[in-house]
Amino acid sequence: MTLLATVFNLDDTLVDSAATWNQVIGAVAARHDRSWTRADWAAIQGRTSWGAYLAGRCDGLTPERAVAECVDGMVDAIARGTFGLQPGAAELVGLAAELGAVGLVSAAPRRYVRAAASASGLLRHVQVIVSGEEVANGKPSPDPYLVAARKLGLEPAQCLAVEDSGPGIRSAHAAGMTVLAIPGATTDFEALGLAADQAADARLAAKVMCQLWLDVYTLSR
Repeated sequence: MTLLATVFNLDDTLVDSAATWNQVIGAVAARHDRSWTRADWAAIQGRTSWGAYLAGRCDGLTPERAVAECVDGMVDAIARGTFGLQPGAAELVGLAAELGAVGLVSAAPRRYVRAAASASGLLRHVQVIVSGEEVANGKPSPDPYLVAARKLGLEPAQCLAVEDSGPGIRSAHAAGMTVLAIPGATTDFEALGLAADQAADARLAAKVMCQLWLDVYTLSR
Protein backbone atom coordinates (compact mmCIF):
# COMPACT_ATOMS: atom_id res chain seq x y z
CA MET A 1 0.00 0.00 0.00
CA THR A 2 1.23 3.50 -0.82
CA LEU A 3 2.52 5.57 2.10
CA LEU A 4 0.72 8.91 2.32
CA ALA A 5 1.83 10.28 5.69
CA THR A 6 4.65 10.20 8.20
CA VAL A 7 3.92 10.12 11.92
CA PHE A 8 6.83 11.02 14.18
CA ASN A 9 7.54 10.47 17.83
CA LEU A 10 8.89 13.71 19.31
CA ASP A 11 11.27 13.21 22.24
CA ASP A 12 14.64 11.73 21.26
CA THR A 13 13.38 11.05 17.72
CA LEU A 14 13.17 14.73 16.70
CA VAL A 15 14.21 16.77 19.73
CA ASP A 16 17.24 16.06 21.92
CA SER A 17 15.28 16.32 25.15
CA ALA A 18 16.08 13.16 27.12
CA ALA A 19 18.66 14.66 29.47
CA THR A 20 16.42 17.63 30.23
CA TRP A 21 13.38 15.43 30.93
CA ASN A 22 15.51 13.31 33.28
CA GLN A 23 16.75 16.39 35.13
CA VAL A 24 13.28 17.93 35.40
CA ILE A 25 11.66 14.72 36.64
CA GLY A 26 14.53 14.22 39.09
CA ALA A 27 14.01 17.75 40.41
CA VAL A 28 10.29 17.11 40.95
CA ALA A 29 11.09 13.88 42.80
CA ALA A 30 13.65 15.72 44.94
CA ARG A 31 11.10 18.39 45.88
CA HIS A 32 9.01 15.54 47.25
CA ASP A 33 11.97 14.07 49.15
CA ARG A 34 12.48 11.16 46.78
CA SER A 35 15.48 10.12 44.71
CA TRP A 36 15.28 9.51 40.95
CA THR A 37 17.55 6.73 39.72
CA ARG A 38 18.75 5.41 36.37
CA ALA A 39 16.43 2.45 36.89
CA ASP A 40 13.48 4.82 37.35
CA TRP A 41 14.41 6.69 34.18
CA ALA A 42 14.69 3.45 32.21
CA ALA A 43 11.30 2.28 33.49
CA ILE A 44 9.37 5.17 31.93
CA GLN A 45 10.98 5.31 28.48
CA GLY A 46 8.37 5.83 25.77
CA ARG A 47 5.46 5.10 28.11
CA THR A 48 2.40 7.29 28.56
CA SER A 49 2.11 6.07 32.17
CA TRP A 50 5.24 7.97 33.26
CA GLY A 51 3.25 10.44 35.39
CA ALA A 52 1.65 7.66 37.38
CA TYR A 53 5.06 6.06 37.86
CA LEU A 54 6.54 9.28 39.23
CA ALA A 55 3.52 9.83 41.50
CA GLY A 56 3.96 6.31 42.81
CA ARG A 57 7.49 7.22 43.90
CA CYS A 58 6.37 10.38 45.73
CA ASP A 59 4.02 10.39 48.74
CA GLY A 60 1.06 12.73 48.31
CA LEU A 61 1.72 13.47 44.64
CA THR A 62 -1.05 12.65 42.18
CA PRO A 63 -0.30 11.59 38.59
CA GLU A 64 -1.95 14.77 37.33
CA ARG A 65 0.15 17.00 39.55
CA ALA A 66 3.31 15.06 38.75
CA VAL A 67 2.74 15.62 35.03
CA ALA A 68 1.87 19.31 35.51
CA GLU A 69 5.03 20.01 37.53
CA CYS A 70 7.21 18.25 34.96
CA VAL A 71 5.58 20.03 32.03
CA ASP A 72 6.09 23.39 33.77
CA GLY A 73 9.78 22.57 34.06
CA MET A 74 10.08 21.43 30.45
CA VAL A 75 8.24 24.45 29.04
CA ASP A 76 10.58 26.68 31.05
CA ALA A 77 13.56 24.73 29.65
CA ILE A 78 12.25 25.26 26.11
CA ALA A 79 11.95 29.01 26.73
CA ARG A 80 15.57 29.04 27.92
CA GLY A 81 16.76 27.11 24.86
CA THR A 82 18.07 24.22 26.96
CA PHE A 83 17.73 21.68 24.16
CA GLY A 84 17.13 21.62 20.42
CA LEU A 85 16.61 19.36 17.44
CA GLN A 86 18.38 16.10 16.78
CA PRO A 87 20.83 16.22 13.85
CA GLY A 88 18.93 15.85 10.59
CA ALA A 89 15.50 16.19 12.19
CA ALA A 90 14.56 19.49 10.50
CA GLU A 91 15.52 18.13 7.10
CA LEU A 92 13.63 14.89 7.70
CA VAL A 93 10.38 16.60 8.72
CA GLY A 94 10.68 19.08 5.87
CA LEU A 95 11.11 16.25 3.40
CA ALA A 96 8.17 14.38 4.90
CA ALA A 97 5.97 17.46 4.54
CA GLU A 98 6.83 17.73 0.83
CA LEU A 99 5.64 14.19 0.15
CA GLY A 100 2.67 13.77 2.47
CA ALA A 101 0.91 14.69 5.69
CA VAL A 102 2.87 14.88 8.95
CA GLY A 103 1.74 13.94 12.46
CA LEU A 104 3.27 13.84 15.93
CA VAL A 105 2.53 11.06 18.43
CA SER A 106 3.96 11.61 21.89
CA ALA A 107 3.59 10.17 25.38
CA ALA A 108 3.99 13.73 26.68
CA PRO A 109 1.14 16.22 27.28
CA ARG A 110 -0.05 18.43 24.42
CA ARG A 111 1.13 21.67 26.09
CA TYR A 112 4.72 20.42 26.05
CA VAL A 113 4.46 18.89 22.57
CA ARG A 114 3.18 22.13 21.03
CA ALA A 115 5.79 24.21 22.86
CA ALA A 116 8.67 21.97 21.74
CA ALA A 117 7.42 21.67 18.16
CA SER A 118 6.81 25.41 17.91
CA ALA A 119 10.19 26.43 19.35
CA SER A 120 12.01 24.03 17.02
CA GLY A 121 10.14 25.22 13.92
CA LEU A 122 8.51 21.84 13.31
CA LEU A 123 4.93 22.81 14.12
CA ARG A 124 4.37 24.50 10.77
CA HIS A 125 4.74 21.11 9.06
CA VAL A 126 2.37 19.23 11.39
CA GLN A 127 -1.26 18.45 10.58
CA VAL A 128 -2.17 16.35 13.64
CA ILE A 129 -0.89 15.82 17.18
CA VAL A 130 -1.74 12.90 19.45
CA SER A 131 -0.52 13.52 23.00
CA GLY A 132 -0.38 11.32 26.06
CA GLU A 133 -3.57 12.55 27.68
CA GLU A 134 -5.68 11.87 24.57
CA VAL A 135 -5.66 8.07 24.78
CA ALA A 136 -6.78 5.73 27.55
CA ASN A 137 -4.06 3.23 26.64
CA GLY A 138 -0.71 4.76 25.70
CA LYS A 139 2.44 3.30 24.18
CA PRO A 140 3.15 0.36 23.79
CA SER A 141 -0.58 -0.01 23.10
CA PRO A 142 -1.43 0.68 19.42
CA ASP A 143 -4.04 3.29 20.44
CA PRO A 144 -1.92 6.46 19.94
CA TYR A 145 -1.00 5.54 16.38
CA LEU A 146 -4.52 4.36 15.56
CA VAL A 147 -5.83 7.75 16.69
CA ALA A 148 -3.21 9.52 14.57
CA ALA A 149 -4.24 7.59 11.46
CA ARG A 150 -7.90 8.35 12.13
CA LYS A 151 -7.17 12.07 12.54
CA LEU A 152 -5.27 12.01 9.25
CA GLY A 153 -8.19 10.26 7.54
CA LEU A 154 -5.93 7.36 6.52
CA GLU A 155 -5.54 3.67 7.16
CA PRO A 156 -2.61 2.83 9.47
CA ALA A 157 -0.99 0.91 6.59
CA GLN A 158 -0.79 4.18 4.66
CA CYS A 159 1.38 5.75 7.37
CA LEU A 160 5.10 5.51 8.10
CA ALA A 161 5.94 5.84 11.81
CA VAL A 162 9.37 7.08 12.93
CA GLU A 163 10.26 6.03 16.48
CA ASP A 164 13.26 5.58 18.77
CA SER A 165 11.94 3.72 21.85
CA GLY A 166 10.95 0.10 22.29
CA PRO A 167 7.40 0.90 23.51
CA GLY A 168 6.91 3.40 20.68
CA ILE A 169 8.14 1.00 18.02
CA ARG A 170 5.87 -1.74 19.35
CA SER A 171 2.94 0.68 19.48
CA ALA A 172 3.27 1.77 15.85
CA HIS A 173 3.84 -1.79 14.65
CA ALA A 174 0.80 -3.08 16.53
CA ALA A 175 -1.27 -0.32 14.91
CA GLY A 176 -0.31 -1.68 11.49
CA MET A 177 2.06 1.07 10.37
CA THR A 178 5.39 0.64 8.62
CA VAL A 179 7.99 1.57 11.24
CA LEU A 180 11.34 3.24 10.71
CA ALA A 181 13.17 2.60 13.99
CA ILE A 182 15.95 5.05 14.78
CA PRO A 183 17.57 3.82 18.02
CA GLY A 184 18.79 6.58 20.31
CA ALA A 185 20.74 6.92 23.53
CA THR A 186 17.77 5.84 25.67
CA THR A 187 16.39 3.08 23.43
CA ASP A 188 15.59 -0.25 25.10
CA PHE A 189 17.86 -2.34 22.87
CA GLU A 190 17.07 -5.64 24.60
CA ALA A 191 13.37 -5.14 23.83
CA LEU A 192 14.31 -4.74 20.17
CA GLY A 193 16.42 -7.90 20.15
CA LEU A 194 19.76 -6.06 20.00
CA ALA A 195 22.74 -7.04 22.10
CA ALA A 196 24.36 -4.32 24.19
CA ASP A 197 27.47 -4.28 22.00
CA GLN A 198 25.30 -3.54 18.96
CA ALA A 199 23.90 -0.34 20.45
CA ALA A 200 26.63 1.96 19.15
CA ASP A 201 26.29 0.58 15.63
CA ALA A 202 22.50 0.87 15.80
CA ARG A 203 22.69 4.55 16.69
CA LEU A 204 24.61 5.25 13.49
CA ALA A 205 21.25 4.97 11.70
CA ALA A 206 20.48 8.52 12.83
CA LYS A 207 23.23 9.85 10.54
CA VAL A 208 21.48 8.57 7.44
CA MET A 209 17.85 8.70 8.55
CA CYS A 210 16.81 11.09 5.76
CA GLN A 211 17.98 8.62 3.12
CA LEU A 212 16.44 5.68 4.96
CA TRP A 213 13.11 7.49 5.16
CA LEU A 214 13.20 8.40 1.47
CA ASP A 215 14.08 4.83 0.49
CA VAL A 216 11.13 3.42 2.44
CA TYR A 217 8.74 6.01 1.04
CA THR A 218 9.91 5.47 -2.53
CA LEU A 219 9.52 1.70 -2.29
CA SER A 220 5.85 2.14 -1.42
CA ARG A 221 5.12 3.91 -4.70
